[in-house]
Amino acid sequence: MDYFIKAGGAATRQTAGVMSRRKFLGTTAALLAVTPVASRAFAKTAPAQTDVANLASLLTGKDVNAALAMRAQAALTENNPDFPADMDALQEFVAQSGATDIEALKDMPGFEGSIRQTAQDMISALYLGYVGTPKGQSAVDDVKFVTFTEALTFQLTHDYTPIPSYSRWGTDYWVELPKTN
Repeated sequence: MDYFIKAGGAATRQTAGVMSRRKFLGTTAALLAVTPVASRAFAKTAPAQTDVANLASLLTGKDVNAALAMRAQAALTENNPDFPADMDALQEFVAQSGATDIEALKDMPGFEGSIRQTAQDMISALYLGYVGTPKGQSAVDDVKFVTFTEALTFQLTHDYTPIPSYSRWGTDYWVELPKTN
């Protein structure tokens, strides 16, 4: 939809719904001015990536990168809005107990109830690569995808489980049947 505006005696053509350059630059400048304030406010409420990655590494006994740990936490939070508070309680328990690995942590007095469940949920998300419970023969479930190739269970079988879309064993490796004894 076009309309005309008379500015200084000359008619200019503008399209409805299209932002002018001046308005775009003004809006962008305003957003950039607010961003540092918003990021500081978010940093106070969200756990640091390194904290989540360190906790994930302690719980699994594996080196878990921060992005994967944050994806797992986001998926767990999506399924359970109370998860961030539960995770804070777990991190506080770990810090107070001084546990350096999961074996020491699981034998600590007080590692039970929601703290233990939070740890199990995080371990499950990192090993399985998803959060929630799949429901067979159903179009709806609460499963949230976290990862496939970075899932710790997949890492255990990495050399033996090729992914057909980008096989490490070359093109058409599945054409011939494997030799059997």
